[in-house]
Amino acid sequence: MNLPEHLQQWLDNATGQMRWKRARPVAAKELADHLSDQYEAFLDEGMDKDAAAEATACEMGDAVETGTLLDRAWRPRPDWVMLGIVLLVAAVGLVVQYVLRPHNDLEWFMLLGHYVAGTICLFFGYFLDYTIFGRHCELLYTLWCVVGLLMLFGPLQRIQSGANISLRRWVWFFPVLFAGILYGQRGKGTAGIRNCLLSMIGLWFFAMFAPSTSALCVLTVVSCGMLFAAVWRGAFGKRTKGKMVLSVLPLLVILAFGIWLIFNIPHLWDHVAILFHPQVDAMYDGFQGSVIQNIMFGIPAPEIEPIDPTWLFTRNDGIGDWILATAKLQFGWAGFLILLGLEVLFLVWGFRLARRQTGLLARSVCMGVMATFALQTALYVLQNFGFMLLSAYGLPLLSYGANYLLQTMFLLGVLLSAQRTGQLESGLAPAPALERKREPS
Repeated sequence: MNLPEHLQQWLDNATGQMRWKRARPVAAKELADHLSDQYEAFLDEGMDKDAAAEATACEMGDAVETGTLLDRAWRPRPDWVMLGIVLLVAAVGLVVQYVLRPHNDLEWFMLLGHYVAGTICLFFGYFLDYTIFGRHCELLYTLWCVVGLLMLFGPLQRIQSGANISLRRWVWFFPVLFAGILYGQRGKGTAGIRNCLLSMIGLWFFAMFAPSTSALCVLTVVSCGMLFAAVWRGAFGKRTKGKMVLSVLPLLVILAFGIWLIFNIPHLWDHVAILFHPQVDAMYDGFQGSVIQNIMFGIPAPEIEPIDPTWLFTRNDGIGDWILATAKLQFGWAGFLILLGLEVLFLVWGFRLARRQTGLLARSVCMGVMATFALQTALYVLQNFGFMLLSAYGLPLLSYGANYLLQTMFLLGVLLSAQRTGQLESGLAPAPALERKREPS
Protein backbone atom coordinates (compact mmCIF):
# COMPACT_ATOMS: atom_id res chain seq x y z
CA MET A 1 0.00 0.00 0.00
CA ASN A 2 1.00 3.63 -0.47
CA LEU A 3 2.12 5.15 2.80
CA PRO A 4 0.68 8.46 4.02
CA GLU A 5 2.90 11.46 3.41
CA HIS A 6 3.90 11.69 7.08
CA LEU A 7 5.10 8.05 7.14
CA GLN A 8 6.79 8.36 3.76
CA GLN A 9 8.76 11.32 5.10
CA TRP A 10 9.70 9.27 8.17
CA LEU A 11 10.86 6.45 5.89
CA ASP A 12 12.95 8.79 3.74
CA ASN A 13 14.60 10.31 6.82
CA ALA A 14 15.43 6.85 8.21
CA THR A 15 16.92 5.41 5.04
CA GLY A 16 18.74 8.68 4.39
CA GLN A 17 21.01 7.87 7.35
CA MET A 18 22.35 4.81 5.53
CA ARG A 19 25.68 5.37 3.81
CA TRP A 20 25.47 2.19 1.72
CA LYS A 21 23.25 3.41 -1.10
CA ARG A 22 22.72 -0.02 -2.65
CA ALA A 23 21.22 -1.24 0.63
CA ARG A 24 18.67 1.57 0.92
CA PRO A 25 15.98 0.03 -1.33
CA VAL A 26 16.17 -3.29 0.51
CA ALA A 27 16.02 -1.65 3.94
CA ALA A 28 13.27 0.71 2.77
CA LYS A 29 11.10 -2.23 1.73
CA GLU A 30 11.57 -3.89 5.12
CA LEU A 31 10.76 -0.66 6.96
CA ALA A 32 7.76 0.04 4.72
CA ASP A 33 6.31 -3.37 5.57
CA HIS A 34 6.65 -2.62 9.29
CA LEU A 35 5.09 0.81 8.87
CA SER A 36 2.25 -0.53 6.76
CA ASP A 37 1.40 -3.33 9.23
CA GLN A 38 1.40 -0.97 12.20
CA TYR A 39 -0.59 1.69 10.33
CA GLU A 40 -3.30 -0.80 9.34
CA ALA A 41 -3.45 -2.11 12.92
CA PHE A 42 -4.19 1.42 14.20
CA LEU A 43 -6.83 1.90 11.50
CA ASP A 44 -8.51 -1.34 12.56
CA GLU A 45 -8.66 0.05 16.11
CA GLY A 46 -10.84 2.91 14.83
CA MET A 47 -8.27 5.71 14.44
CA ASP A 48 -8.58 8.13 11.55
CA LYS A 49 -5.80 8.22 8.94
CA ASP A 50 -3.87 11.19 10.36
CA ALA A 51 -3.98 9.87 13.92
CA ALA A 52 -2.99 6.38 12.78
CA ALA A 53 -0.02 7.79 10.83
CA GLU A 54 1.11 9.86 13.81
CA ALA A 55 0.77 6.91 16.19
CA THR A 56 2.71 4.66 13.79
CA ALA A 57 5.59 7.15 13.59
CA CYS A 58 5.68 7.38 17.38
CA GLU A 59 5.63 3.60 17.68
CA MET A 60 8.59 3.26 15.30
CA GLY A 61 10.59 5.89 17.17
CA ASP A 62 12.93 8.59 15.98
CA ALA A 63 13.70 8.22 12.25
CA VAL A 64 17.30 9.37 12.58
CA GLU A 65 18.04 6.98 15.42
CA THR A 66 16.40 4.07 13.58
CA GLY A 67 18.32 4.93 10.42
CA THR A 68 21.59 5.00 12.37
CA LEU A 69 20.92 1.49 13.63
CA LEU A 70 20.14 0.37 10.10
CA ASP A 71 23.35 1.97 8.88
CA ARG A 72 25.27 -0.17 11.36
CA ALA A 73 23.42 -3.33 10.32
CA TRP A 74 23.61 -2.72 6.58
CA ARG A 75 27.25 -2.46 5.68
CA PRO A 76 29.40 -4.38 3.19
CA ARG A 77 31.07 -7.29 4.92
CA PRO A 78 34.43 -7.95 3.30
CA ASP A 79 36.24 -11.14 4.24
CA TRP A 80 39.68 -9.71 4.99
CA VAL A 81 41.08 -13.15 5.77
CA MET A 82 40.19 -14.51 2.32
CA LEU A 83 41.48 -11.37 0.64
CA GLY A 84 44.76 -11.70 2.55
CA ILE A 85 45.06 -15.41 1.70
CA VAL A 86 44.58 -14.70 -2.01
CA LEU A 87 47.22 -11.96 -2.08
CA LEU A 88 49.63 -14.02 0.06
CA VAL A 89 49.36 -17.22 -2.00
CA ALA A 90 49.72 -15.24 -5.24
CA ALA A 91 52.82 -13.52 -3.81
CA VAL A 92 54.30 -16.90 -2.83
CA GLY A 93 53.63 -18.08 -6.38
CA LEU A 94 55.51 -15.04 -7.68
CA VAL A 95 58.56 -15.79 -5.52
CA VAL A 96 58.50 -19.53 -6.25
CA GLN A 97 58.27 -18.96 -9.99
CA TYR A 98 61.26 -16.62 -9.82
CA VAL A 99 63.34 -19.00 -7.70
CA LEU A 100 62.58 -22.24 -9.54
CA ARG A 101 62.93 -21.31 -13.19
CA PRO A 102 65.70 -19.67 -15.22
CA HIS A 103 65.39 -15.93 -14.88
CA ASN A 104 66.96 -12.56 -15.39
CA ASP A 105 66.08 -9.06 -14.27
CA LEU A 106 63.58 -8.65 -17.13
CA GLU A 107 61.91 -11.91 -16.11
CA TRP A 108 61.52 -10.64 -12.54
CA PHE A 109 59.85 -7.44 -13.67
CA MET A 110 57.53 -9.43 -15.93
CA LEU A 111 56.46 -11.67 -13.04
CA LEU A 112 56.00 -8.66 -10.78
CA GLY A 113 53.91 -7.02 -13.51
CA HIS A 114 51.71 -10.12 -13.67
CA TYR A 115 51.16 -9.92 -9.90
CA VAL A 116 50.24 -6.22 -10.06
CA ALA A 117 47.90 -6.79 -13.01
CA GLY A 118 46.34 -9.75 -11.19
CA THR A 119 45.76 -7.61 -8.10
CA ILE A 120 44.02 -5.00 -10.26
CA CYS A 121 41.78 -7.73 -11.71
CA LEU A 122 41.05 -8.97 -8.19
CA PHE A 123 39.84 -5.58 -7.02
CA PHE A 124 37.96 -4.95 -10.26
CA GLY A 125 35.95 -8.12 -9.61
CA TYR A 126 35.72 -7.23 -5.92
CA PHE A 127 34.00 -3.88 -6.55
CA LEU A 128 31.92 -5.23 -9.42
CA ASP A 129 28.25 -5.72 -8.57
CA TYR A 130 28.00 -9.51 -8.77
CA THR A 131 24.21 -9.30 -9.24
CA ILE A 132 24.88 -8.23 -12.83
CA PHE A 133 25.21 -11.94 -13.60
CA GLY A 134 21.63 -12.49 -12.42
CA ARG A 135 20.05 -9.28 -13.75
CA HIS A 136 21.55 -9.54 -17.23
CA CYS A 137 22.17 -13.29 -17.54
CA GLU A 138 20.77 -13.61 -21.08
CA LEU A 139 22.76 -10.64 -22.39
CA LEU A 140 26.00 -11.79 -20.78
CA TYR A 141 25.54 -15.36 -22.02
CA THR A 142 24.93 -14.04 -25.55
CA LEU A 143 28.05 -11.87 -25.39
CA TRP A 144 30.05 -14.83 -24.08
CA CYS A 145 28.90 -16.91 -27.06
CA VAL A 146 29.64 -14.10 -29.55
CA VAL A 147 33.16 -13.58 -28.22
CA GLY A 148 33.68 -17.34 -28.24
CA LEU A 149 32.68 -17.50 -31.92
CA LEU A 150 35.10 -14.67 -32.71
CA MET A 151 37.82 -16.67 -30.99
CA LEU A 152 36.84 -19.77 -32.95
CA PHE A 153 36.34 -18.31 -36.42
CA GLY A 154 37.19 -14.61 -36.26
CA PRO A 155 39.99 -12.16 -35.53
CA LEU A 156 40.37 -13.23 -31.89
CA GLN A 157 41.49 -16.70 -32.91
CA ARG A 158 44.89 -17.75 -31.60
CA ILE A 159 46.18 -21.17 -32.62
CA GLN A 160 49.18 -22.73 -30.90
CA SER A 161 50.27 -26.38 -31.29
CA GLY A 162 46.93 -27.21 -32.89
CA ALA A 163 44.87 -25.76 -30.03
CA ASN A 164 42.83 -22.57 -29.84
CA ILE A 165 44.53 -20.96 -26.84
CA SER A 166 42.11 -18.03 -26.55
CA LEU A 167 39.05 -20.29 -26.57
CA ARG A 168 40.61 -22.68 -24.07
CA ARG A 169 40.83 -19.83 -21.58
CA TRP A 170 37.49 -18.26 -22.42
CA VAL A 171 35.40 -21.32 -21.53
CA TRP A 172 36.54 -21.16 -17.90
CA PHE A 173 34.37 -18.07 -17.29
CA PHE A 174 31.27 -20.22 -17.72
CA PRO A 175 30.53 -21.01 -14.02
CA VAL A 176 29.71 -17.39 -13.07
CA LEU A 177 27.51 -17.09 -16.17
CA PHE A 178 25.77 -20.33 -15.31
CA ALA A 179 25.12 -19.05 -11.78
CA GLY A 180 23.24 -16.11 -13.31
CA ILE A 181 21.29 -18.38 -15.67
CA LEU A 182 20.37 -20.65 -12.77
CA TYR A 183 19.21 -17.63 -10.77
CA GLY A 184 17.14 -16.35 -13.70
CA GLN A 185 15.37 -19.71 -14.11
CA ARG A 186 14.54 -20.15 -10.41
CA GLY A 187 10.93 -20.99 -9.61
CA LYS A 188 10.23 -22.30 -13.14
CA GLY A 189 10.20 -25.97 -12.20
CA THR A 190 11.26 -28.60 -14.70
CA ALA A 191 11.25 -26.06 -17.54
CA GLY A 192 13.81 -23.96 -15.65
CA ILE A 193 16.09 -26.98 -15.16
CA ARG A 194 15.76 -27.80 -18.86
CA ASN A 195 16.73 -24.24 -19.83
CA CYS A 196 19.78 -24.39 -17.59
CA LEU A 197 20.88 -27.62 -19.24
CA LEU A 198 20.33 -26.15 -22.71
CA SER A 199 22.65 -23.25 -21.83
CA MET A 200 25.43 -25.81 -21.32
CA ILE A 201 25.39 -26.57 -25.06
CA GLY A 202 27.51 -23.47 -25.60
CA LEU A 203 30.06 -24.75 -23.09
CA TRP A 204 30.28 -28.16 -24.76
CA PHE A 205 30.55 -26.62 -28.23
CA PHE A 206 33.44 -24.31 -27.34
CA ALA A 207 35.23 -26.88 -25.15
CA MET A 208 35.19 -29.48 -27.93
CA PHE A 209 36.43 -27.07 -30.59
CA ALA A 210 39.15 -25.55 -28.38
CA PRO A 211 39.76 -28.48 -27.77
CA SER A 212 39.93 -28.84 -23.98
CA THR A 213 38.84 -32.14 -22.48
CA SER A 214 39.67 -30.92 -18.98
CA ALA A 215 37.39 -27.86 -19.37
CA LEU A 216 34.63 -30.04 -20.84
CA CYS A 217 34.75 -32.50 -17.92
CA VAL A 218 35.43 -30.08 -15.06
CA LEU A 219 32.89 -27.44 -16.06
CA THR A 220 30.20 -30.04 -16.78
CA VAL A 221 30.72 -31.48 -13.29
CA VAL A 222 30.68 -28.00 -11.70
CA SER A 223 27.59 -26.83 -13.59
CA CYS A 224 25.61 -30.00 -12.88
CA GLY A 225 26.67 -29.79 -9.24
CA MET A 226 25.45 -26.19 -9.01
CA LEU A 227 22.15 -27.16 -10.62
CA PHE A 228 21.71 -30.20 -8.38
CA ALA A 229 22.38 -28.08 -5.27
CA ALA A 230 19.79 -25.52 -6.39
CA VAL A 231 17.20 -28.26 -6.98
CA TRP A 232 17.99 -29.74 -3.57
CA ARG A 233 17.41 -26.36 -1.90
CA GLY A 234 14.05 -25.93 -3.63
CA ALA A 235 15.00 -23.21 -6.11
CA PHE A 236 12.90 -24.90 -8.81
CA GLY A 237 9.89 -25.72 -6.70
CA LYS A 238 9.28 -28.87 -4.72
CA ARG A 239 12.24 -31.20 -4.72
CA THR A 240 11.53 -34.46 -6.56
CA LYS A 241 13.60 -37.41 -7.72
CA GLY A 242 12.80 -36.57 -11.33
CA LYS A 243 14.19 -33.05 -10.99
CA MET A 244 17.33 -34.28 -9.23
CA VAL A 245 18.02 -36.89 -11.92
CA LEU A 246 17.36 -34.33 -14.66
CA SER A 247 19.85 -31.90 -13.09
CA VAL A 248 22.70 -34.43 -13.39
CA LEU A 249 21.57 -36.04 -16.65
CA PRO A 250 24.64 -34.84 -18.63
CA LEU A 251 26.95 -36.51 -16.12
CA LEU A 252 25.00 -39.76 -16.32
CA VAL A 253 25.15 -39.68 -20.13
CA ILE A 254 28.91 -38.99 -20.13
CA LEU A 255 29.50 -41.78 -17.59
CA ALA A 256 27.45 -44.26 -19.63
CA PHE A 257 29.24 -43.26 -22.83
CA GLY A 258 32.65 -43.63 -21.16
CA ILE A 259 31.79 -47.13 -19.94
CA TRP A 260 30.57 -48.07 -23.40
CA LEU A 261 33.83 -46.85 -24.96
CA ILE A 262 35.98 -48.81 -22.52
CA PHE A 263 34.15 -52.06 -23.19
CA ASN A 264 33.95 -51.62 -26.96
CA ILE A 265 37.35 -50.14 -27.88
CA PRO A 266 40.05 -52.61 -26.76
CA HIS A 267 43.06 -50.26 -26.95
CA LEU A 268 41.46 -47.95 -24.36
CA TRP A 269 42.35 -50.54 -21.74
CA ASP A 270 46.00 -49.99 -22.63
CA HIS A 271 45.62 -46.24 -22.05
CA VAL A 272 43.99 -46.88 -18.68
CA ALA A 273 46.88 -49.16 -17.71
CA ILE A 274 49.42 -46.51 -18.74
CA LEU A 275 47.53 -43.88 -16.76
CA PHE A 276 47.96 -45.77 -13.48
CA HIS A 277 51.27 -47.45 -14.32
CA PRO A 278 53.16 -45.36 -16.90
CA GLN A 279 56.26 -47.56 -16.57
CA VAL A 280 54.60 -50.21 -18.78
CA ASP A 281 55.19 -47.91 -21.78
CA ALA A 282 57.99 -45.73 -20.44
CA MET A 283 59.54 -45.07 -23.85
CA TYR A 284 56.41 -43.63 -25.45
CA ASP A 285 52.99 -42.71 -23.96
CA GLY A 286 54.17 -43.26 -20.39
CA PHE A 287 57.48 -41.40 -20.71
CA GLN A 288 56.47 -38.17 -19.00
CA GLY A 289 54.59 -39.93 -16.21
CA SER A 290 57.54 -42.25 -15.62
CA VAL A 291 59.96 -39.35 -15.29
CA ILE A 292 57.66 -37.53 -12.85
CA GLN A 293 57.10 -40.61 -10.69
CA ASN A 294 60.83 -41.24 -10.63
CA ILE A 295 61.34 -37.70 -9.31
CA MET A 296 58.45 -37.81 -6.85
CA PHE A 297 58.62 -41.38 -5.54
CA GLY A 298 61.85 -42.85 -6.88
CA ILE A 299 59.97 -45.42 -8.98
CA PRO A 300 62.46 -46.79 -11.53
CA ALA A 301 61.69 -46.89 -15.24
CA PRO A 302 63.97 -49.64 -16.61
CA GLU A 303 63.54 -48.77 -20.28
CA ILE A 304 64.61 -45.13 -19.81
CA GLU A 305 68.29 -44.33 -19.80
CA PRO A 306 69.40 -42.13 -16.90
CA ILE A 307 68.62 -38.50 -17.71
CA ASP A 308 68.85 -35.19 -15.96
CA PRO A 309 65.35 -34.78 -14.49
CA THR A 310 65.61 -31.01 -14.55
CA TRP A 311 65.11 -31.02 -18.34
CA LEU A 312 61.37 -30.98 -17.80
CA PHE A 313 61.40 -27.86 -15.63
CA THR A 314 64.12 -25.65 -17.03
CA ARG A 315 61.99 -24.40 -19.91
CA ASN A 316 60.12 -21.14 -19.34
CA ASP A 317 56.88 -22.76 -20.51
CA GLY A 318 57.33 -25.85 -18.37
CA ILE A 319 57.49 -24.61 -14.79
CA GLY A 320 53.85 -23.55 -14.73
CA ASP A 321 52.72 -27.14 -15.32
CA TRP A 322 55.11 -28.74 -12.83
CA ILE A 323 55.60 -26.32 -9.96
CA LEU A 324 54.86 -28.93 -7.27
CA ALA A 325 57.16 -31.52 -8.78
CA THR A 326 59.85 -28.87 -9.25
CA ALA A 327 59.52 -27.82 -5.59
CA LYS A 328 59.91 -31.48 -4.59
CA LEU A 329 62.97 -31.81 -6.82
CA GLN A 330 64.65 -28.67 -5.46
CA PHE A 331 63.55 -28.59 -1.81
CA GLY A 332 62.26 -32.06 -1.02
CA TRP A 333 58.88 -32.96 0.37
CA ALA A 334 58.93 -29.92 2.68
CA GLY A 335 58.77 -27.56 -0.32
CA PHE A 336 56.04 -29.64 -1.92
CA LEU A 337 53.92 -29.74 1.23
CA ILE A 338 54.27 -26.02 1.94
CA LEU A 339 52.97 -25.11 -1.50
CA LEU A 340 50.19 -27.68 -1.39
CA GLY A 341 49.29 -26.57 2.14
CA LEU A 342 48.86 -22.97 0.99
CA GLU A 343 46.61 -24.14 -1.83
CA VAL A 344 44.52 -26.25 0.55
CA LEU A 345 44.21 -23.30 2.96
CA PHE A 346 42.95 -21.14 0.10
CA LEU A 347 40.39 -23.79 -0.97
CA VAL A 348 39.15 -24.55 2.56
CA TRP A 349 38.63 -20.88 3.43
CA GLY A 350 36.99 -20.24 0.06
CA PHE A 351 34.47 -23.06 0.55
CA ARG A 352 33.84 -21.84 4.10
CA LEU A 353 33.02 -18.42 2.68
CA ALA A 354 30.77 -19.94 -0.01
CA ARG A 355 28.79 -22.03 2.49
CA ARG A 356 27.91 -18.92 4.49
CA GLN A 357 25.99 -17.39 1.57
CA THR A 358 22.23 -17.67 1.89
CA GLY A 359 21.12 -16.05 -1.36
CA LEU A 360 20.78 -18.33 -4.38
CA LEU A 361 22.87 -16.15 -6.72
CA ALA A 362 25.63 -15.39 -4.19
CA ARG A 363 25.90 -19.03 -3.14
CA SER A 364 25.91 -20.27 -6.75
CA VAL A 365 28.61 -17.79 -7.78
CA CYS A 366 30.83 -18.66 -4.82
CA MET A 367 30.35 -22.41 -5.07
CA GLY A 368 30.84 -22.37 -8.83
CA VAL A 369 34.14 -20.51 -8.57
CA MET A 370 35.50 -22.60 -5.70
CA ALA A 371 34.41 -25.96 -7.16
CA THR A 372 36.16 -25.03 -10.41
CA PHE A 373 39.38 -24.18 -8.59
CA ALA A 374 39.15 -27.33 -6.45
CA LEU A 375 38.90 -29.58 -9.51
CA GLN A 376 41.68 -27.67 -11.27
CA THR A 377 43.86 -28.26 -8.20
CA ALA A 378 42.98 -31.98 -8.10
CA LEU A 379 43.95 -32.45 -11.77
CA TYR A 380 47.16 -30.47 -11.24
CA VAL A 381 48.20 -32.54 -8.22
CA LEU A 382 47.50 -35.78 -10.11
CA GLN A 383 49.58 -34.53 -13.04
CA ASN A 384 52.45 -33.67 -10.69
CA PHE A 385 52.20 -37.19 -9.27
CA GLY A 386 52.63 -38.62 -12.77
CA PHE A 387 48.98 -39.58 -13.35
CA MET A 388 48.06 -37.90 -16.65
CA LEU A 389 44.30 -38.27 -16.31
CA LEU A 390 43.53 -34.96 -18.04
CA SER A 391 45.76 -32.06 -18.97
CA ALA A 392 45.75 -29.71 -15.97
CA TYR A 393 44.74 -26.12 -16.70
CA GLY A 394 46.77 -24.68 -13.83
CA LEU A 395 47.24 -24.46 -10.07
CA PRO A 396 45.19 -21.48 -8.83
CA LEU A 397 47.35 -18.52 -7.71
CA LEU A 398 50.61 -20.50 -7.79
CA SER A 399 51.22 -21.36 -11.44
CA TYR A 400 52.01 -18.04 -13.07
CA GLY A 401 50.78 -18.08 -16.63
CA ALA A 402 49.92 -14.40 -17.09
CA ASN A 403 46.44 -14.89 -18.53
CA TYR A 404 45.62 -17.69 -16.12
CA LEU A 405 46.59 -15.55 -13.13
CA LEU A 406 44.50 -12.60 -14.34
CA GLN A 407 41.52 -14.86 -14.94
CA THR A 408 41.89 -16.52 -11.54
CA MET A 409 42.19 -13.22 -9.70
CA PHE A 410 39.15 -11.75 -11.47
CA LEU A 411 36.98 -14.77 -10.62
CA LEU A 412 38.12 -14.58 -7.00
CA GLY A 413 37.23 -10.89 -7.01
CA VAL A 414 33.70 -11.79 -8.15
CA LEU A 415 33.52 -14.38 -5.37
CA LEU A 416 34.58 -11.78 -2.80
CA SER A 417 32.05 -9.33 -4.26
CA ALA A 418 29.27 -11.89 -3.71
CA GLN A 419 30.48 -12.44 -0.15
CA ARG A 420 30.80 -8.71 0.56
CA THR A 421 27.31 -7.69 -0.58
CA GLY A 422 25.42 -11.00 -0.63
CA GLN A 423 23.30 -9.90 2.33
CA LEU A 424 21.40 -7.61 -0.03
CA GLU A 425 20.06 -10.66 -1.83
CA SER A 426 18.84 -12.38 1.35
CA GLY A 427 17.51 -9.20 2.94
CA LEU A 428 18.05 -10.46 6.49
CA ALA A 429 19.97 -7.64 8.13
CA PRO A 430 17.34 -4.98 9.00
CA ALA A 431 15.19 -7.15 11.26
CA PRO A 432 17.68 -7.42 14.16
CA ALA A 433 18.27 -3.68 13.97
CA LEU A 434 14.56 -2.97 14.21
CA GLU A 435 14.17 -5.39 17.10
CA ARG A 436 17.00 -3.70 19.03
CA LYS A 437 15.36 -0.33 18.40
CA ARG A 438 11.96 -1.43 19.70
CA GLU A 439 13.13 -3.38 22.74
CA PRO A 440 13.11 -0.41 25.23
CA SER A 441 9.50 0.45 24.48
